[in-house]
Amino acid sequence: MKKIIIFFLMIFNLIYAEENKNYRSYLLGDQLGEIYIKENERKLYPLASVTKIMTLLVTYDAIENNEITPKDKVVIDKEILKINGSKIWMYEGQRITVEDLIKATAIHSANNAAYALAKYIGKGNVDIFIKRMKNKSIELGIEEEVEFFTPTGLPTSMTGKPMDKGSALGIYKLSLEALKYDSLIKLASQKEVSIYNGKQNLKNRNKIIGKEGVYGLKTGHHSKAGYNMSVLSENSGMDIVYVILGGKNEEERDYKILKDIRKFYNEYKKEIFLNENIVFDNLKIENGNKNNIDVYPEKSFSKIVKNGSQIKILLKYYPISFPIYKNSEVGHYKILLNNSIIDEGELLIKEKVIENKGKFKKM
Repeated sequence: MKKIIIFFLMIFNLIYAEENKNYRSYLLGDQLGEIYIKENERKLYPLASVTKIMTLLVTYDAIENNEITPKDKVVIDKEILKINGSKIWMYEGQRITVEDLIKATAIHSANNAAYALAKYIGKGNVDIFIKRMKNKSIELGIEEEVEFFTPTGLPTSMTGKPMDKGSALGIYKLSLEALKYDSLIKLASQKEVSIYNGKQNLKNRNKIIGKEGVYGLKTGHHSKAGYNMSVLSENSGMDIVYVILGGKNEEERDYKILKDIRKFYNEYKKEIFLNENIVFDNLKIENGNKNNIDVYPEKSFSKIVKNGSQIKILLKYYPISFPIYKNSEVGHYKILLNNSIIDEGELLIKEKVIENKGKFKKM
């Protein structure tokens, strides 16, 4: 009996802890795919309007494929008008440009605008658009980390569909894909936009734009999801993505995001190890027509590293025979971070050295 009581107390404590936490999961990573801090990042939770990141990507893909244009006008029907939650003003028969619908979806998180885009691109069938969302997730390799059933992220009570879900890791990867869409990123970074030829202004629901280098990407909220957000930020050459799911409220969510980003920027720096266009080393040549020659790395390399990290660069030069041709490989380098190899490559010269034979040594 005592064991049973202890078991139920453990279950209660786990449930209580999750319900009373200020978040469900979070993740901070850079734009190259390296993750620095995370918690519960693989568990799927309701996404709410963070779903609209995928809605927007599919929309921009349709523009890129010349299926639609930003100036196309979408006719609003009764089905679109039935969509509730956050929305923009519209009426039956109204013709709204794709461009305005994109703005309303990205900035104001308007559900009726997102639904209108989905119906237009799906040629009257929203399910066709949802299939494209699913196919995009498969294309990106995140089909196990996100589940899409609507273009809006609204709860089942409002759609009759299963809830859109995803993990912090899945939304991080989706956000990395969004960074390839310059038009979306430029739009998401704006605090305010206008639609209907300037007749209506929409304020960005992301209230921390401009703080700690934040410039995007998408918020999301409903009662089952809590307060979610995918954030893009840049500071001192460090470009990061921060995802949080299940925030307790907007204030707690935003506070945690800014606190974690600030802490990260204080503890990390961007280290430029190599620049393929800058001399990396200098060699003394014996029996050559030149006494000294500049050596370059074959590629540039930079990385975000924690302050105080131990960095070593190991060089090994090859024995060679003359002539040494332009862009010849004369050695190899390894870069070690805290005794682990993080990059390696060849050392090159960019000019010709001639003589019958010879050797070289490091100065």
